[in-house]
Amino acid sequence: MVAGALVADAAGLGAVRQATSHFDPAWLAVCVGAQVAGHIGYVLALRNVARLDGGPHLPFRASARTVVAGCGVHGAANPSGGFGVDYWALRRAGLEREQAIARVACLGSLEMAVLSVAALASAVALIAAGAHIQGSVTWPWLLVVPGVLAAAWVTSPRRRDRLVDTSSGGWLRTGFAHAVAGLVMVRSLARQPRQHLPGLLGVALFSLGDMVCLWAALQAFSTEISLPALVLAYATGSVASRRSLPAGGAGVVEVLMTFALVWVGVPLAPALAAVLLHRLVSFWLPLVPALALLPHGTRLRRELES
Repeated sequence: MVAGALVADAAGLGAVRQATSHFDPAWLAVCVGAQVAGHIGYVLALRNVARLDGGPHLPFRASARTVVAGCGVHGAANPSGGFGVDYWALRRAGLEREQAIARVACLGSLEMAVLSVAALASAVALIAAGAHIQGSVTWPWLLVVPGVLAAAWVTSPRRRDRLVDTSSGGWLRTGFAHAVAGLVMVRSLARQPRQHLPGLLGVALFSLGDMVCLWAALQAFSTEISLPALVLAYATGSVASRRSLPAGGAGVVEVLMTFALVWVGVPLAPALAAVLLHRLVSFWLPLVPALALLPHGTRLRRELES
């Protein structure tokens, strides 16, 4: 809220008041529906990634409770965000520590891979069209290409066993090994797309649902935006996944997403109003059903500690 107030002050209270005067509440239903679809997609992705390499079968209902809890109080209070709740659920399902961490890293890598490829395509389209968009928000996404090549190199069968070894080294070496282990799983998914279609489509649906929610929030304030600009702004504002940040990225996401929209041509006042509405539906509203799942999250944590 403090971050939003500071941005509103920068935009000018008069401009914010004028932007919010065009609010159309009918778009709220689209925002909520998009978020529900996105969370269903994440449930599918979690279940599919859990089954990789002979992993456990997570019931749909239990997976749904885990996803909702990760979007609520437990995810907000955990230093690893909602990914920490995913980790608890995977350990409870019978996975060892390294196996669970690798799957959580896989989920995060998959989400970033989907967003990065979409952002790269959008950046290229906007550059080719000569759109009046700051180069600082388009050209950096071209680094996705060498990033993909680097990921392919570290996950090569010739070196991945050595790079995922966590038996020696400090916390930095261990963190790198966990990241590579997640990328190795992403490579396995990509090599067998038909077998892992629910996981791949689930992650795409999760990001698409949140993006559609942001688009509907802009429409609620009568603000138009092209598809490439929307994708680019959303990907730039979501560089850190909302499930990976403590407190759901409160304050950080609002500022990043608002200025990402400004960088692609949206005026500051309607951009801020749309982002606050988007965050209301995507972060604050899910806290309500998540309160009913407090016992579920607490039980997962206690069983893991024991």
